[in-house]
This record gives sequence, C-alpha cells and structure tokens, in this order.
Amino acid sequence: MKKILVILGVLFFTSALLKAQSDQKLHFGLKAAPSLAWISSDTKGFASNGSKLGFSYGLITEFKFADHYAFATGIDVAYRGGSSKFSTTDTTAAIVTETSYSLQYIELPLTLKLKTNEIGYLTYFLQFGFSPGLNIRSKADVKTTVQIGTNPSTATEETDVDIKEGINNMSVSMIIGGGVEYTLSGSTVLLGGITFNNGFMDIINGDQIKANSNYLALTFGVLF
Repeated sequence: MKKILVILGVLFFTSALLKAQSDQKLHFGLKAAPSLAWISSDTKGFASNGSKLGFSYGLITEFKFADHYAFATGIDVAYRGGSSKFSTTDTTAAIVTETSYSLQYIELPLTLKLKTNEIGYLTYFLQFGFSPGLNIRSKADVKTTVQIGTNPSTATEETDVDIKEGINNMSVSMIIGGGVEYTLSGSTVLLGGITFNNGFMDIINGDQIKANSNYLALTFGVLF
C-alpha cells in the first residue's frame, strides 16, 4: 500500500509541475469509480456465476491537443473480480468448483477523449482506448462439491485463498465510455460518466481455462 501511495504522489506532483508550464493544455485531477465486475469465458464447463461490486480510484492527466480532442491517461488502482463455476465429470465423479475472485490491479489507461463545445456550463464527451494493467493481489473463496456415483455429495470450502500464481501478471482491457463535465470556474471542472472496461487478455495462468475480467463503472472526478 505504501508503494502505491508513493507512485500516486509522484505522478500527482509531476502533473502539477507540468501543468504550470502548459498554458492550460494540461490538466490533472482525481477520480473514483464504483463498479460492477464479472468474469466471462468461452471455455466449455466454465461459466460466469455472478457479479461482484468493485471499485477503482486514481489520478487523471489530460493533454488537450486540439479544440475538441484530448489525450487522457493517469494511473488507477482497480479492484476487479466476479464469480465462476467450473464443472468436470469422469467415469466415477462429478466435480463442481465455485470460485469468487477478488483481484487488484494497477492500471495505466491510454485513451482519446472527444468533447463537444461548452453548452452553458456543460461539456459532453466520449472516450475510448486501452488500459494495460499489472496484477498486485489475487485472492479467492473456493467451494468444491464432489458427487461420486449415487452417494451423497460432499463439499469443501476455503476462504481468502492466495491464487496469485494462478493469475497472469499482466492484463489488457479496452475502454469505452462517455459522460459530462461541469465547469465550476476557470479550468476547474467536475466530471461524471459511465465506463465499460472489457478485458480481452486471459487473466488465468494456464491452458485449461481461458477467462476475461470485465466491469461497468460509474466515474466521478474533478479536473484542475
């Protein structure tokens, strides 16, 4: 956690220095985004088994390079996850594994932001791009149910299991979003929007299962 705070502090300080020399072309700010996260997969026998409340927060840096266009980046700490069910059978037993994932990433969004003219105090925007990420924490609650023949099924449960070795260190997601900015005064604006983060790189380290992490977030922030 201390390393994350140091990284955020350095980026914030650097953004502030650059802003002083940018003639209002560079803006920085803060954001927070509650989200609904889930796991998706095309692997046979592996299916999504529910969503999970997530959250992300971080810094925003925007560089305006034309009247209606800006390059938007920053650094985010994102809590993702979801639940899955994996079913396997053989000649003697049927095994069902239910897993609830809690994943934490440091992400670097790289996006293009398209803005309208200011209408009153409001400016509307669309945003799209990519977000590479680094996994820094992976935990899971796991329930395994075994049915052997006609015998009663047996179940075992484990909570807060460290599964970092089973999760790929890197991730890449596509970002699509939109929203509105409200000008308070000068270059200071409040922003709100909806963002869909669609993971298209396998998060699970292994050949048996392929799965992606996705989330839909409500983003709130302020730019200076």
